[in-house]
Amino acid sequence: ALTSYPLTPSQQGFLLADALASSTPGASGTPDASGANPAWLARFRIQGPLNPDVFQRSVDVLMARHPMLRTVFPAGARPPVQQELPASLRLPVETETLAHPGLLEERAAEEANRRFEPWAWPLLRLRLFTVAPDEHVLLVHAHHLIGDGYSAALLTRELLTVYGRFARGLTHGLQPLHSTFRDHALHRTAPRQPTTPQAEAYRARHLAPYTPPVLRAPHPDGTTPAFHTTTFTLDADRTHALRRLARTADTTLHAPVLTAYYRALTTLTGRRDLVLGLAVTGRDESTQDAHHVFGPFAEAVALRPAPPTDGEPATVGELPPPGFGEDLRRIATESVAARTAGPLDLRTPQGLPRTAQFFFTFLDFTALGTPPDTILTLRADDTGTELAPPPVGTDVFLAVRPSPNGEGLHITARASASAVTFEELTGFAGELRRQLAKAPHNDATTPAPPLDAALIGYLPAPHHLAAFAGLPPDTAPGREAIRALLFPDGRARLLESITTPLGRSGFVSLPLFADELTGPLPTGDLATLTAHAVDHAASLGARCVSLAGMIPSLTGYGYDVLRRTAATTTTLTTGHATTTVAVVKTVRTALDATGRDLAELTLAVVGCGSIGTSSLRLLLARSPHPPARLLLCDVPGSAPRLRRLAAELSTDHPTMAVQVVEPTDTRALPAEVYGTADVIVTAVSGGPTTLLDVDRLRPGTIVVDDSFPHCFDTARALDRMRHEQDVLIVGGGLLALGSTETHLSPDLPAAALTGHATARAQQHLALHLPGTLASCRLESLLHAHLADPDSGTELPLIHGLVDLPRALAHWDAAEASGVHPAPLHLLDHTIAPETLTALPPPRRSR
Repeated sequence: ALTSYPLTPSQQGFLLADALASSTPGASGTPDASGANPAWLARFRIQGPLNPDVFQRSVDVLMARHPMLRTVFPAGARPPVQQELPASLRLPVETETLAHPGLLEERAAEEANRRFEPWAWPLLRLRLFTVAPDEHVLLVHAHHLIGDGYSAALLTRELLTVYGRFARGLTHGLQPLHSTFRDHALHRTAPRQPTTPQAEAYRARHLAPYTPPVLRAPHPDGTTPAFHTTTFTLDADRTHALRRLARTADTTLHAPVLTAYYRALTTLTGRRDLVLGLAVTGRDESTQDAHHVFGPFAEAVALRPAPPTDGEPATVGELPPPGFGEDLRRIATESVAARTAGPLDLRTPQGLPRTAQFFFTFLDFTALGTPPDTILTLRADDTGTELAPPPVGTDVFLAVRPSPNGEGLHITARASASAVTFEELTGFAGELRRQLAKAPHNDATTPAPPLDAALIGYLPAPHHLAAFAGLPPDTAPGREAIRALLFPDGRARLLESITTPLGRSGFVSLPLFADELTGPLPTGDLATLTAHAVDHAASLGARCVSLAGMIPSLTGYGYDVLRRTAATTTTLTTGHATTTVAVVKTVRTALDATGRDLAELTLAVVGCGSIGTSSLRLLLARSPHPPARLLLCDVPGSAPRLRRLAAELSTDHPTMAVQVVEPTDTRALPAEVYGTADVIVTAVSGGPTTLLDVDRLRPGTIVVDDSFPHCFDTARALDRMRHEQDVLIVGGGLLALGSTETHLSPDLPAAALTGHATARAQQHLALHLPGTLASCRLESLLHAHLADPDSGTELPLIHGLVDLPRALAHWDAAEASGVHPAPLHLLDHTIAPETLTALPPPRRSR
């Protein structure tokens, strides 16, 4: 049996809040359940045919998966502990078909008033109401001791995933968890020690004497609620303006709203020296898969913004207040310091956490993305959702979440009736709205500089989004949800830009996913959509545009796009010439780093299309000697074409033995590649991600891959390089050009900037190690940089296949512009020196 284990500091606070709430009499002399119960209630709308038995089976799976769903807190234990109950426990879902819609609010109110006892299981209740055919409402009610708001989103997401699979007769399909909240709690007992001057300054500021402001309202009578509440919504335009303002302070949307909250509090209290509590997920510095675990990870960190000068008064009115922008920068800096330091156990004279009095949380159910496609659809219902922190010690609380359409913000202000009157709360909310309205105008943002060049690309397939985010495949955000979020008008959009020594390059994404390019498109044809994207890039200032991934090969190597592009001074190039440069430089870097001579090796080129063939020709041209042996491999049926290529190469390099190897299966490489090749160059974008079997590589083999996505299991490749250290497998598509700085487009919706999977996907779309750039993207930047009408020496644009003279021209242009090979890498992992030195020598026997 599992032993009990300690509570985290956050749980200790919830247990204290529960004890205080239980002993606080209400109007009838019974414990007050009106807002004093430290629990959360989430309401979700579910549409689609729902089988209650399958739904219950799905809940049973989650009960066994998440120990916190079957955890209790034994009464009388000193110090308090938590105890997991057996995994065989079954939580019955209460189901009811409502006679009329009005009963829903009655049932929700009943549930909100029900209390939990920490020592009694269960500490979570599920109630499922059918309000119309194929329309249901799920109430999730839980004690804060066992889960947080993020857990509510996680629970419902997994619930629908499992339900959808069970309804199709499949297994639940959830990836196994490697940790639990128990692991987090034990990990949490190790205190975080400050290691930087900023961390020391943060701690010193918070350890300095502090007297909380005293707020008092007339003592409420028996009919007054424990809390006053007011809500309002910011529209999309104002929210976008705040997001742009946040970008100027290198922060995210929460910071301007938090700043407005702070400034409104200074008006309410007459004080500038305030301590605010900021809710954070608590999962970022926890166990590896904490983002997939149900539990009360959320923590409160303390903000006590540093004054701009040592002599700033503590009260309002003695000097003119700082501007909104100055406060925003202070809040953003303090937020970073607070997240780094973690929670501080600082108390008021009454023994309550300092963070409790003024509390701020930014709730976002889109952080987990939308549920995968199932027969049911789910959305959060804000009208019945209460995810507030425990009210004990809280005077003013602000909760912010994206509005249902994802473009605006829904803001709820709650105040203790013992501290603030309803009229004072109304005035506070008015001041908050005024601060939010004037903030973008008081601190005008500088328009983003124009682009010099751009890359037209697309989004990875949804299941690859999950992989890039480190999530199981079935947790990928829904494709239509992402498309609607990022491309509401169905047009190409600038997602980010990169500043480099050669100029500024933008990534303009088509509203398409990689797995859609070769089939019927949702709208238009690929060449037309790409031409429109070129026009959009031109409107942003781009003087040259290149094409990413499979776009060149699917548009006649750029010619189809040229025919559909309006006459403009913006030029178009495929990006294939600098890609060949990157591949060749990577091969040479790998050989030099491992002490190998190409003349003594067998080289295999897998994928003899535009990139593979031009890279091979350039490698032969830039190498002192050709390889001892060359294998050419492409898709089944390519042998006649490869034999013609082999004959040409044999004529140019008579000492090089050339062999054509034709596979019989499009999903696997021939055995000859594994058995004889010392160096394998792969360029098979759009093919299977298991084409190359990492486990079949001979020790000492080097692989340079320019496929998108990679044509092998990247996780297995990284694992073999870390542990066996007997192969070298690297990406071949980056080049180094000094310092780079990435800027996400400031008008992206909030969910795209904060959602975990989408954010990681955007990192992949701009995938580059510090100081590097994708080679296809560099081509348009090189053209824009080197274009000089007075010199008459323009770099040749690439349309169609890349011949050797044009590849050499781009090699020379890259060299002249200070472009170097990128560090040897796979994804965003730089290859460790010990991996290179440990690589076994190639086998000499043939």
